[in-house]
Amino acid sequence: MCNKYEIGKEVQMLSRKIKRKLDETFVGCGVTGVQVFILDFINRESKNRKVYAKDIENEFDLRKATITGILNNLEQHELIKRITVDADTRLKELIVTEKALDIINEIEKKLKKFDKQLINNISEDELLFFMKIVDKLSQNLS
Repeated sequence: MCNKYEIGKEVQMLSRKIKRKLDETFVGCGVTGVQVFILDFINRESKNRKVYAKDIENEFDLRKATITGILNNLEQHELIKRITVDADTRLKELIVTEKALDIINEIEKKLKKFDKQLINNISEDELLFFMKIVDKLSQNLS
């Protein structure tokens, strides 16, 4: 049976559009779209618990090498620090720096504005249905 829908292609095209728009949105902050999401995650989660690279791996479904590159970049730009855990020197706790905190509010505002633009003219029911479909597509690939 030939699939008349090119779902993979459409999702990939949408993903590239989102990435480009995110990168444009955050160009003034000195971070890319994916770095913004990770920095925001570290900031939010570290208020309640210690955050490690493995947490980012699980949250964003990224490979370890990809995460290492992103964290190296964030650390190089002095937006995060990696602190060795006394109990296990292989573990590095991730914390946001003062420099990052200075731009976090701007990042959060831009993320909210971006999400509003993304879902403009889409009803709550449509969004719920979309999220169900995304979840099913993801499960099909697991």
